[in-house]
Amino acid sequence: MRLAHTAFGGQGPPFLILHGLFGSSKNWASVGRYLAGYCRPYALDLRNHGQSPRSPSHSLEDLVGDLEQWVRENLSEPPVLLGHSMGGLAAMGYAHRHPSEVRALAVVDIGLRPYGHSYEAEFQALRLDLSAYKSRVEIDQALAALLPDERTRRFFQTSLEPGPGGFRWTVNGSALESSRLLRGKEPGLEGRYEGPTLLVRGGNSPFVGEQDVARMRELFPALRVLTIAGADHWVHASAPQAFREAIADFLRELPAY
Repeated sequence: MRLAHTAFGGQGPPFLILHGLFGSSKNWASVGRYLAGYCRPYALDLRNHGQSPRSPSHSLEDLVGDLEQWVRENLSEPPVLLGHSMGGLAAMGYAHRHPSEVRALAVVDIGLRPYGHSYEAEFQALRLDLSAYKSRVEIDQALAALLPDERTRRFFQTSLEPGPGGFRWTVNGSALESSRLLRGKEPGLEGRYEGPTLLVRGGNSPFVGEQDVARMRELFPALRVLTIAGADHWVHASAPQAFREAIADFLRELPAY
């Protein structure tokens, strides 16, 4: 599977950005452009999201395998990995499988435990027959009953794409709905990654508590934790400047390779 990606130019180490569930590389364009002053950012679309291929399978093994192929085909040196939520699991999985081939790791607001979120409203939204709607306004009105929070709806609709036959979702809802990884199965990681590791969590997010941090320190002994006050789970969107500066500082502090 060849993942779609966006390259932002720049110089320095390659820097791979892995989005979260129901997202895509589009959600990280402003971060990619900013970080091009410090590295060579690439924002990837993970399988079953964005412009990347669809597959009935969506496991952590799949995500890590896709990333292995992309790195093999596109890079000649170890990258820095940044992953948000589901993308953070993929980044951690890759770092554990290839510890000598990852220059550094940044994980954004995700821990190593089953979360048990059903995402039922989101999956209902993805099952909507979009052929019945003529505009984004009509779709937004239909989604409001399922996703009453306007900000969540705006994020969700970044995966809405017009086409010759009407609108379509760029997210493969059926594959995600059947994914054990997203249905609360604990991600199994083996080994340790001892390279530079940064965990960025939102001060208003319930996703990463102190028990999560303790568990991550067992597998990532060089872990540093940064909590951004006022930020929610989508740290890069709710506290954009603080988040970008934190990642830029992390890059500046990396030892010469």
